[in-house]
Amino acid sequence: MNSQGNDRKIVNIVYKLAEVIAAVFFILMCLSVSIQVTARYLFNITFGWGEELPIFLFLWVSFVSAAVAYRDGSHLSVDFIVSKFNRKVRFAIYYINLALSLVFVFIILYYETLMTLSTRKSTFVVLKISKAYCYVGIPFSCALFALFILEKLLVKRPVLPEEEKQIIEGQEHS
Repeated sequence: MNSQGNDRKIVNIVYKLAEVIAAVFFILMCLSVSIQVTARYLFNITFGWGEELPIFLFLWVSFVSAAVAYRDGSHLSVDFIVSKFNRKVRFAIYYINLALSLVFVFIILYYETLMTLSTRKSTFVVLKISKAYCYVGIPFSCALFALFILEKLLVKRPVLPEEEKQIIEGQEHS
């Protein structure tokens, strides 16, 4: 087995793990909001964690889901100008876009790591856990984005985004 095949398997495992994290946190967020709303309006009871936990989970769901959507090609993109160019120019634009995106993600990763570290002594009022656990979802997601961008940069036979979507859809049906 070649090294690129093993690397691809590792990235696929990370991707699936990110999908599971996003799904589980989304379910927990929906459940906690449902419990809070039901308790408040049917039983006139409120839970202290009912406001803090969904905020915590929402941040994780939002950022991890964005990384997952980027990897599977379902993130929003506008390509009507780029599609007018020939294939060679589209590849050049694609790689420039990936490189700039990687630089951007590393900048966000750096500053969000600093921000997360600065909040480690601040705690949620009711949950009594550090807010850093909430905010670490952003650097974690940046690391996912960086991994997925590097995967696209280092692939042996690159494909353009419009071709990638067709390939992914073909794999899902087989």
